[in-house]
Amino acid sequence: VAHNSGYTGAGVVVAVLDSGADYTHAALGGAGTQEAYDAAYADPASRDGLFPTAKVIDGYDFVGEDWPSYGPAAPDPDPIDAVGEAPLAGGHGTHVSDIIAGVLGVAPDAKLMAIKVCSAVSTSCNGVAMLQGAEFAMDPNGDGNVSDAADIINLSLGSQYGQKQDDMVLALENAVHAG
Repeated sequence: VAHNSGYTGAGVVVAVLDSGADYTHAALGGAGTQEAYDAAYADPASRDGLFPTAKVIDGYDFVGEDWPSYGPAAPDPDPIDAVGEAPLAGGHGTHVSDIIAGVLGVAPDAKLMAIKVCSAVSTSCNGVAMLQGAEFAMDPNGDGNVSDAADIINLSLGSQYGQKQDDMVLALENAVHAG
């Protein structure tokens, strides 16, 4: 009904704070091949000219590939989602991104910011990375001007976090107050 009424997400940017996004996936405008994914994931800490794309226009990886199971958080500029067989636990961010703005998504003409705050090797999300991700969604280029902020911030996280008022609640309230 929304699509038939002309609401397709055109002009909207959605920041997805999750496990990153497989921007090579066909549903997100990528080639949709194993070769394309392998090329993007060959050096997951580098954009290698493969990211950003027309659909996934920005993003950042605030945890890296090894946190927390095999090492400390190691932020890098490529938010590629780790999908595949164990021990990789990713894929959730790609799934959520597809629901939001994929070819058959709720808002297929929306653009995405893939902000990786959850682990590729466990089901954990990093609290500090979540705060950094919310800040990134508000000011992706870090210049202090929020004119390039995401229109919507999505956190599809399935665990109880903190108490009634914790740091993430405050960060999201600040984002709401900033528009």
